[in-house]
Amino acid sequence: MHFTILKDCKIITVMLIKICLSGDGGQGVQLISDIICLAAFVDGWQVSQIPNYGLEQRGGVSLSFIKISDQEITYPKFSQPDILLIMSAQARERTKRYSEISNIQFPASNQIQNPNVKGENIKILDIENYKDILHKENIKFLNYNIFFLGLLSKILEEKNICKIDEVVGLLEKKLIDKAGWNENKRAFEIGVDIEY
Repeated sequence: MHFTILKDCKIITVMLIKICLSGDGGQGVQLISDIICLAAFVDGWQVSQIPNYGLEQRGGVSLSFIKISDQEITYPKFSQPDILLIMSAQARERTKRYSEISNIQFPASNQIQNPNVKGENIKILDIENYKDILHKENIKFLNYNIFFLGLLSKILEEKNICKIDEVVGLLEKKLIDKAGWNENKRAFEIGVDIEY
């Protein structure tokens, strides 16, 4: 999203993208967030990340709020994301109030018009819209987060935020020595290759 501001008596265009990641505790929401933020930072962007979790170890919702900008981020909070990832039913319920689109039926289409901001779109990546591909490709539940990391990486590369190769490199550093690396790599590649 681009907008114009007045800074030091000059009009400048600011690039800012707000992302809300949501899922159940243990689904890897914070891992996705860490890798996206690091990849954007490495590519020269200003980044803020606010994790929100607590009882997720007992089945609660895990959230991460990310801002990526070409200007200094002075206030990291936001009430409405540009991209919303929903990885579970209870995360869907929880994110309704954060996205301020509770009057829209979930699961929503992949892109909806935000009724509160004229002309602004929210890209919603809801697991319900991807269940068929996850099943068809035999992606295990443990790899869902990496599938969505691939999909998010594709979207962010199209917006010139970060490069898919950079994300893969960071993911590999984090997970290559862990069991299931090949399944994670495959899930990431499928996420990159599908249409959203």
